[in-house]
Amino acid sequence: MHVVTISAGPFVAGNLIGFTTGVLLTLVLLVLTLRAAKLPGTPLANIGFSVCALLWSLGGLLNVILSAAGFRGNTTGVLIAQAIQFTGACAFPIPVLAIWRPFATLSWQREAARFLRIASWTLASAAAILIWTRVLRGADWISLTTLHLSAALGDTLLLVVGVFTGLRVKATPRAVYLPSIVIVAAVFTAMLSMAVGVHVHHSGLWGGIASHLVLVMFLCAFFLFARFRYADVFIRYGVRILLAGIWAAVLSFFAQSQSFMHVAVRASAPWAVHVFGVILVANVLLLSFTFIDERISALVNRWLFHTPDYRAARRGLAVRLAELSGESAVSAAVEKTARETLDLSVSEIKPLDETNSWPPALVEGELVELDRGHLLLPVSSSGRITHVLQIAPGPLRPGLVTRDLDFLRGIVTLCGNRLDALHRESETIERQNRETVLEQQVTEAELRALRAQVNPHFLFNSLNTVADLIVRDPPRAETMTLRLASVFRHVLANSSRPLTTIRDEMEFLRTYLHIEETRFGDRLQVEFQVDPAVANEHIPSLLLQPLVENALKHGLGPKPETGHLWISAQPAGTHVELRVEDDGLGLSKGPNGLGLTNVADRLRAMYHDQASITIEPRDSGGTRVSVRIPRDKAVETV
Repeated sequence: MHVVTISAGPFVAGNLIGFTTGVLLTLVLLVLTLRAAKLPGTPLANIGFSVCALLWSLGGLLNVILSAAGFRGNTTGVLIAQAIQFTGACAFPIPVLAIWRPFATLSWQREAARFLRIASWTLASAAAILIWTRVLRGADWISLTTLHLSAALGDTLLLVVGVFTGLRVKATPRAVYLPSIVIVAAVFTAMLSMAVGVHVHHSGLWGGIASHLVLVMFLCAFFLFARFRYADVFIRYGVRILLAGIWAAVLSFFAQSQSFMHVAVRASAPWAVHVFGVILVANVLLLSFTFIDERISALVNRWLFHTPDYRAARRGLAVRLAELSGESAVSAAVEKTARETLDLSVSEIKPLDETNSWPPALVEGELVELDRGHLLLPVSSSGRITHVLQIAPGPLRPGLVTRDLDFLRGIVTLCGNRLDALHRESETIERQNRETVLEQQVTEAELRALRAQVNPHFLFNSLNTVADLIVRDPPRAETMTLRLASVFRHVLANSSRPLTTIRDEMEFLRTYLHIEETRFGDRLQVEFQVDPAVANEHIPSLLLQPLVENALKHGLGPKPETGHLWISAQPAGTHVELRVEDDGLGLSKGPNGLGLTNVADRLRAMYHDQASITIEPRDSGGTRVSVRIPRDKAVETV
């Protein structure tokens, strides 16, 4: 009794699985076509195709369920289920002929397509009226067998004529032509099988053939819908549903296998062995599902859509964008990546200015699809939409699907991010420039103030010397006046120049010391040592004069005997070392004065921590002041 129960109705399980799979597939297809209905260029034929397929699969599923429940073929419920199924079948040529219509380019093809469209609507309406009249009113004068066969022949005839008149082999893509031929054959065979199965003994066998032929039709629909926006999504879910149906059919076949049951009945616990075997096979199928699903989906996508390597394209674009520093270069790189990756005819980035009337949805950051497959993708930068990527796939390329759009959204995001980075870099550079100008202005004001301290102080001391000489030695006073005029000509000439060469600074010091020799007489001996390698290096103007004056006033002036002054300039690696040395009273006997403080402040303002000044006693007596300044250091001040 157990074996008989398991094997009863060997075709019922297959029919249930086949039609259930068809219902799930058509529901997915219908949902996706309804989502795409608002997009321009999406034909309503896609929705009609989905509705017809859903009616076919749903009617077939109800018919199998009622038959399995024990309802006879002439009961109202079974007849209604069959009517639903054949209504979808009768209307099926209408959307298929509409999908083929764009490929009818010649005038006689367009006339034939118009005639077939009228004929398909007429045949579908007449067949549906007759079938529902027979079912709902019980009109015995109408034979269901005759209706089913007539509908099958009529649909097949319309589709065959549509193929040979609307689809030319040379003008129609192979991805459309070959699936269309298979669909015609599958529809005719499926309807014929159902018509025969209603009135013969092995109805389950014929119903199973019909249900699985519908699955073949859906497989071919993958190719027919290759221009459909959500085709890749439909394929991804469709492959999973079909694979699940096949796995369920395998499991059902194994559960009802006579060979397996023959082994099970020999065991002491047949039910336990049977359940264990079914669970074991189910687990094996479940474990293999994901592995096979990924590879089948990848194979179908690569073969049907020629899917490029989006990840590599995005990665390469990101690397290129990181090396670009101009907005036009960034736009050109994004345009080229989109055009070459997706084989587009148009790929162009334009600024989102107010002169063009852009769609409101685009300004709000949404993708906008125009007629003939043209797309507008917003590019967001600095928190707002600043540019638009215009896309046109071209007449020979299939429509862009969701994966293509995801790729385009990804690259416009990269574009926006790079534009953001460029804007930030530009703002940073501009801010740094402003800060540099402000810093230079502050430095300039500080240096002018420091130089202003030197000039009156020097002038005061020199005039005091001239006044003293006028009383004691008028000729020398006249000579000193002329030298003083020469010194101040140099001071006035360099008052607006922050830098001077070491050679010019030494010449100025020689003139200045000629004045001081008038005061010191033979008590002052001066020696200059300048390395020719640094003679043209730039240093702050009037830098050494305060140091020399400080040495004369505090070191050599109070000394009664002859004093020596050494002034030198030597290279010291990346710096120039300037020295002012004397053999006067030294650090313990004389204060530093204003000059040293002024020099230290000027060095800090111009060179920050790159220059230094040190004061130290000489071994043989006196003081040494050393100044280290960076070589070839351009300081932009006024």
